[in-house]
Amino acid sequence: MALSSADRKAFLEGPVARFIADRLAPIADEIDEKGEFPLALYREIAELGALGLCCPEEYGGFDDGAVTMVQLLQAIAAESVSFAVSIANCSDCAAPILAKGSEAQKREYVPQIISGEIVPAFCLSEPSGGSDVAAIRTKAVRDGDEYVITGRKMWITSATVADLFVVFAKTDFTAGHRGISAFLVPRNTPGLEVGKAEELLGTRASPTAEVSFSGVRVPASALLGQEGEGFKLAMSTLDESRIQIAAVALGAANKSIEIAVNYARERIQFGKPIIEHQGLGFLLSELLIELACAQEVVAKSVELLESGDLEKCSVYAAIAKVKCSDLSMRAAIDAAQVLGGYGLTKSYPIERLIRDSKALQIFEGTNEIQKWLIARDLQKRGLNLASPISND
Repeated sequence: MALSSADRKAFLEGPVARFIADRLAPIADEIDEKGEFPLALYREIAELGALGLCCPEEYGGFDDGAVTMVQLLQAIAAESVSFAVSIANCSDCAAPILAKGSEAQKREYVPQIISGEIVPAFCLSEPSGGSDVAAIRTKAVRDGDEYVITGRKMWITSATVADLFVVFAKTDFTAGHRGISAFLVPRNTPGLEVGKAEELLGTRASPTAEVSFSGVRVPASALLGQEGEGFKLAMSTLDESRIQIAAVALGAANKSIEIAVNYARERIQFGKPIIEHQGLGFLLSELLIELACAQEVVAKSVELLESGDLEKCSVYAAIAKVKCSDLSMRAAIDAAQVLGGYGLTKSYPIERLIRDSKALQIFEGTNEIQKWLIARDLQKRGLNLASPISND
């Protein structure tokens, strides 16, 4: 049963807020510097129910839709973008199983995912098929009661710590994107190998690595849904994941702006707080205006997702991802400027927010790809945005 507004508020401002303040914030810099996935912390937040917000009650979740998850990701990202990305990735992996998995698949894997017992990974991107999903080359060939998977996946979030991989592969190379299917592959399957974690500029505590499949055999029961349903499944999952990355970026932007505003109110230059100097005052005002607009775009994208208006949701998800990740980058850069020399040090988390924000402009499809998706929709349907004013 979905949480009421009062229950949502109590959840976020109670156990979640305490977890963030007492457990996450004190080690956010440390896990970034070490490039270390905080598995114990991941399982702690799972115990609070945070990984099951969008999952049905029958599998151990809250069945609360996207609203609370978006608010949760914003709050976590304010202290650690990396950790927020790992939480969002968990939801990305559960969504395809819930959408197309058999009852046996759901009952086997979803409770383990939302309890934190297993960490999942979403395997879509490849050296030849990142933004162009239809160009993936990983193949899955039917052999009796099994499929044999061969290929490589790149930039796979949580790969080094994952126990279960949601793998997209071509089952029919003559059918274009309609030949893509999805499979569930446990880590201990022979032939599956995970490379070393990439040394990334940002989101260092959310490990990313290559995953290779050398004649990996899985039973036919590992197929999610039917053959050929993988592309639509990936696209619908990406719409939701773009909204979640937008929420992560929104949390990061809010943190940068908060730091800059607090500093500008306290820092005295030429006899008055620097926020009273027009140049800085206007800069901070512009950031607040952009933040308010970004919040509304995310809220509208969530509304469309939950209404089932998937065509418009897809456009709004792309808009939200661009708007929020660009704002996150700008807010971090501007905050560094406001702080002056302090903005270049690790006395404040601004330098980490700059590095993490750049990653958010690339994750879940670069912002250029999002603009291409938006332009394609404009060509198809014209200016057909959802009304920002509800008729209710």
